[in-house]
Amino acid sequence: MNIYNIYNKIKIEMSTSIRILLLVMLIIPFLSGCRVDEADYELTNYTGKSISTFEKRTKTELAEDSNGVYTLDSVLQLIAPKGKITSFTILEGSEKYKLFGVGIGMKKSEAEVKLTDVYGSETNKTIESEKNSVTHTYRDKESELYISYDIDTELVKEISYYYLKAEDSATDEDMENAGELIALVGDIRVYYNEAMVYLKSAQENYETDYGKEIWDVDIFGDGNSFGEYIKDEVLKQIIQLKVICDKAIQEGITLSEEEKADAIAYAEEHFKGLSDADIDRYMVTKELLQKVYSDNLLAEKVFETLTIDVDTNVSDITARQITVQHILIYSTEINDEGNRVPLPLEQRNKAFEKVNQLLENARSGEDFYTLAETNSEDDVIEYTFGRGEGPEKFSDSFEQAAFNLKSGDTSGIITTEYGWHIINCVTDFNEDATTRVKEEIIEQRRTELFAEYYTKWSSEYDVVINSEAWDTISLKD
Repeated sequence: MNIYNIYNKIKIEMSTSIRILLLVMLIIPFLSGCRVDEADYELTNYTGKSISTFEKRTKTELAEDSNGVYTLDSVLQLIAPKGKITSFTILEGSEKYKLFGVGIGMKKSEAEVKLTDVYGSETNKTIESEKNSVTHTYRDKESELYISYDIDTELVKEISYYYLKAEDSATDEDMENAGELIALVGDIRVYYNEAMVYLKSAQENYETDYGKEIWDVDIFGDGNSFGEYIKDEVLKQIIQLKVICDKAIQEGITLSEEEKADAIAYAEEHFKGLSDADIDRYMVTKELLQKVYSDNLLAEKVFETLTIDVDTNVSDITARQITVQHILIYSTEINDEGNRVPLPLEQRNKAFEKVNQLLENARSGEDFYTLAETNSEDDVIEYTFGRGEGPEKFSDSFEQAAFNLKSGDTSGIITTEYGWHIINCVTDFNEDATTRVKEEIIEQRRTELFAEYYTKWSSEYDVVINSEAWDTISLKD
């Protein structure tokens, strides 16, 4: 496969890949991060983050009551042992802050729906007569949440959340086993071993399709090797993934037990396929792979959840696809300079006689596909396309003529820069192809909607890259 074909194939792959890990290609420039959005008041988004991060995003200043305990205007309390936030308490008087979308003054019926989506049913209920309230307890393996409702009004009075499994509690030994720190996405750390899981997967995919020689090629003509381009893209996609997964908490989006089991199964299968040398060299563990697969499944779930209500109305006129067959007889040839020029007059006349005879045969009832297969000078006999998507190598006259035909019709002789065509309309409404195009249009709408979400989110994260470490990594090793 020559370089031109590889370039075009890669362009097509990237233009049609609209799932989560290639959304970075579609994102518009970052928005200003100076404002405070409603999402900034979702407290679960700050689990494991620093007090300074909370103050920066919410434009507030906390008071430290005691070692690791911080308060805000007597309505909010945060506990941050070792500088990382692990618990929150929202008291009456604060209707701004939320935990899993639940806030003070919310109706019990509405709050229970949100918390059931996150935790399932509550594990305990306690009546507190002196406070005239009922406290519901929710638990999972990583956290506990307590929510108190006023007995008379059934409105939320107080909410407390405790994160039991601090994400940033990794030991120095754990960090050493992960390799160098490659990137910081806000407070989220990306180490060498995790980055290499993504990079090696990309390497394997491209080498399978194009061979190991691909990495030195300047495919895009900008003086950079394809290897450097892929490294940059992989790092961008990891950053994107970290932002999306971090935002999943505030949206109340988590993996189900079945999805968690899928991540474990994928990780075990992946780990089995690794050589001992790669496991040692890249410091890969089953736990790391489980985290990678969990992140990807969660990011996909965020995409599906936030774009589920996108407009799915696509008209038949917009998406309509037709299928035609054609016969091409050349009236031109390629000269020594590589340019297309008219055939000599005698050859041209013979070619025109041939196309006229073929048109007569087609209109007399001969099987068109058989005629085309035997006589056409184009490599392709059948095309399926929509408006504005006809075969690029032919002029617009080919597409216009094709769309003027009804199912079963045969055109007259159509002239393009290549020569003379006869077009037969197999169907003027290819239902299957039209349905596929409708699905692609809807998926594109979902992608554009999600890109808007991501653009807003990404402005909230400071990203630092350890370029010195990342630049030393080569895909040719």
